[in-house]
Amino acid sequence: MTANSATQPVMLPDTQQWIMHGDATGRDYLIQVSLPDAPPPAGGYPVLYVLDGNARFPLAVVGRDSLTLRGPDGGTSPWLVVGIGYPDTRRFNSPARSEDYTPAVSNMPAVDSRGRSVGGAAHFRSFLQDQLLPRIAERFDVDSSHRALLGHSYGGLFALYTALTRPQLFSDYIAISPSLWWGNGFLYKLPPVSDDVKARVLLGAGDQERGRRPAFAQTPATRSDSLPAMCDNVACFARWLKSHHSAWTVEHRMFAGVGHGDVMWPAMRALWTFLDKSEQ
Repeated sequence: MTANSATQPVMLPDTQQWIMHGDATGRDYLIQVSLPDAPPPAGGYPVLYVLDGNARFPLAVVGRDSLTLRGPDGGTSPWLVVGIGYPDTRRFNSPARSEDYTPAVSNMPAVDSRGRSVGGAAHFRSFLQDQLLPRIAERFDVDSSHRALLGHSYGGLFALYTALTRPQLFSDYIAISPSLWWGNGFLYKLPPVSDDVKARVLLGAGDQERGRRPAFAQTPATRSDSLPAMCDNVACFARWLKSHHSAWTVEHRMFAGVGHGDVMWPAMRALWTFLDKSEQ
């Protein structure tokens, strides 16, 4: 076998990664970063932070490089993509994400029905705020006024929890199929935050998602048996956000023909369209 024919690992271009210890959470994280194929804008790169990075980082990078490509010889959207995952994980680290992405709720057990710890979202949020965001700002030329957070399922729950408790941490929040059932509608009960921060929020779900959890913010008059409960739930939460945060930009999408597992594919197109609007 010649040197040229020897197999080599396939790597995404213009990417790097490192392990980072979270002081507030006590666990390690795999941080992956992909630079766009364009120089930073005058104010620095906008940044997309992707939860469940082991599974979602490659999809977000390919989405940016494919869905925002300006012709065969053109560039792509100038967003830096940062994946937040876990070491030695192929796709999802269920025990770690169950703790990191779920808010603590009073009178709720500290473990779920599968024996996984829950309720660590405030600690994970501290890791992002105090360690990861400053580290990215040190290493790269970034625009702190344009940074987005993407999460799916429990990750979507965390994105909305952060928007409702620390809206200034990110400019854009993308929550796909968020676990709104958590804590019996916990997000609806959070104390209001100032609307001085004008956050942008994109919510979405697949029309094939079948709600195995209770749907909140519904009444017999508004509930429709023609739609799965998850979609009803997300649409209702979008309306609730608009009514309680009138200064925010809130958009809702329903993705046809997909369920909870494959919703991220069509959601990626909606995400990049949404983020491109934020630069205008």
